[in-house]
Amino acid sequence: MRKWLSAVAALTCAMAPAGAGAADKIVWDWAIYGAPRAVTAGMEHYAKVAAEKSGGNFEIKLHYGESIAPAKETLDSLKVGAIHGGLIAFGYTPGKTPLLNVLDLPYLPIADMVALEKVMETIYQYEPAKAELARWNAVALSGALLPQYEFMGTGKAPKTLDDWKGMRVRALGGTGEAMRLLGAVPTSVPAPEVYNGLERGMFDAASFPFSYAFGAYRLHEVSKWYTYGLNLGVIHNAITLNKAEFEKLPAEYRQILIDAKPGAYQALRDAYAEADAKWLPVFEKAGLERLTITPEMRAAFQEKAAKPVWDKWVADMEAKGLPGRKTLDLVLEAAKKAGGA
Repeated sequence: MRKWLSAVAALTCAMAPAGAGAADKIVWDWAIYGAPRAVTAGMEHYAKVAAEKSGGNFEIKLHYGESIAPAKETLDSLKVGAIHGGLIAFGYTPGKTPLLNVLDLPYLPIADMVALEKVMETIYQYEPAKAELARWNAVALSGALLPQYEFMGTGKAPKTLDDWKGMRVRALGGTGEAMRLLGAVPTSVPAPEVYNGLERGMFDAASFPFSYAFGAYRLHEVSKWYTYGLNLGVIHNAITLNKAEFEKLPAEYRQILIDAKPGAYQALRDAYAEADAKWLPVFEKAGLERLTITPEMRAAFQEKAAKPVWDKWVADMEAKGLPGRKTLDLVLEAAKKAGGA
């Protein structure tokens, strides 16, 4: 970690001084893994609104491509004060925030991205989850909504449950456990490394949010097929802030970020709709085979790979002295209230 901290040490000089007034120029640095894409639309919205509402005095600089913090060490960067905010994929480092990984579980009954927003906001107000983030000097500003995960891969297309047996797949967290129950061999690989891994045959298929991430990471260039309707789940991502710096912000600037939250969520939903319109024709033109998952096929996936993963996760959390059952029940109840199905 020291290796890259030295590269970003200069950023700390931009930290807002305690007691700074709303008229002071404040510059924040946010770390983002990967290039600009649909999932970064929320962060881009915050940056735009902060500049507009402050007359340019509150500037949020977005640093893409892990340029100021590795994807697996963004929480570490927040903890030591090297950055002001970042896009966190909790599944990359499940041991750091175990309860927040509840949203990584497969086949949660969350109907759509509006419902997902409500579930995310519920978990961010949950005291044990807030405490997990606080240990890393972090606080969740808002969720980074993601579409449901599908698979894209090479080789023989898996048209039955048995076809997944022995397949090496990139699948994180609870979705990885679900695939293990189907006989696949899951591996955890950060998104920026997936293209090379698939191209070199390190694994046979990769799960990503459909459809934008497949296009953003160009997996269609090295794939032959993709699933459609599997709806495996999501990997929990959040726009997470340096807690100490957020609390030091002038009240006017804090309120700017809070008021921008609904627009950030809407920007994400709009970006995914635009991505589908762009990438689905590209996949078709590339000659990829679409494996449409019927409701009956999806039910078979769920029966074999959903509740067993939930139960194991709860048992693992309880064995660590963490409220696993209470946390899962909170999510299921929030999903039900939000119209989950």
